[in-house]
Amino acid sequence: MRVLVIGGSGQTGRLVIDEALQRGHKITALIRDPSTLLAKEGLAIVKGTPLEPSNIESAFNAVQDDIPTAVIVTLASPQIKGTRVMTNAHENLITAMERHGVSKIATLSSFGVGSSFPNITVIMRFAISRTSFGHLFEDHNQVDETLKKSRVNFVLFRAARLTLAGKAPVQFLGDDGKGLGVFAGLGGDLEG
Repeated sequence: MRVLVIGGSGQTGRLVIDEALQRGHKITALIRDPSTLLAKEGLAIVKGTPLEPSNIESAFNAVQDDIPTAVIVTLASPQIKGTRVMTNAHENLITAMERHGVSKIATLSSFGVGSSFPNITVIMRFAISRTSFGHLFEDHNQVDETLKKSRVNFVLFRAARLTLAGKAPVQFLGDDGKGLGVFAGLGGDLEG
């Protein structure tokens, strides 16, 4: 199975790529600066940005006769008022996915987005509502809505905190994240 990874040069994206390759998948990574990602067997690197539809098209067609069958997004959204980096990227990705008959997308979101907002700490609610941190959440909330309105099958990973800790079991919670502890995190290695 070939997977298209968006945001593959960041810390989380690199972990996703390494884990997928170790599990025998092939990866196409669309990144702005290919020199930031080491070449590996099974990894096709495409220069570009998901904000440019032609770059996404290049990524889907990077390996002849082997288009991605799923998309994983690990992009970060800037803390700038009015940003739509994540939303625009997802709109472009969904259009390309529909054109290529790809129906699966998994997106790294954040605990506190969508219906999980009531279950975050008071400190986080304050930060989201009163600081530039909230702009990032606005963009993520728009992604939430964009995916729900689309015809693609999606998973939103609402991580509370990402760490480079050792292996830990994956904890599946509902869309609202109820039951997640204050100091919960997702480690660098996953079981399951």
